[in-house]
Amino acid sequence: MRGKKRTKEERNELFETLEEYLKLGFSLKKACAFAELPYSTIRDIVSSYEPLRAKTTALQNTINVEARQNIVDSIKGGNVKHSMWWLNKFDNLEPQISPEFGGKEEMLITYTEYQHEDAEKKKIEYKDFIENRV
Repeated sequence: MRGKKRTKEERNELFETLEEYLKLGFSLKKACAFAELPYSTIRDIVSSYEPLRAKTTALQNTINVEARQNIVDSIKGGNVKHSMWWLNKFDNLEPQISPEFGGKEEMLITYTEYQHEDAEKKKIEYKDFIENRV
């Protein structure tokens, strides 16, 4: 037979001890080790109670959300180094073969290139307007 059934208060008390470690992004197993709590007990409690499982995941993601927000704030503040890192990490500007375009090479463009293309298109539209007006 397994260990004793814990009350809601006891479960909350155990989980409160873990919260600080989970906020640092540690796995449940490592958080239990640092908090000196039995992993199997905590795992059983978390796995049997869906809201607690969701809270555990949310706490583990806290540090990632904060780190991403710091990078975004730095980029918005004009940090070129962080901007370059972000683009290298997340923006794929490599040509891609797309079946939607008949297997032709498709290139993702930057916002600056888009602005330039848009300006060229507007010049052509304006020129056509001037030449075709009565």
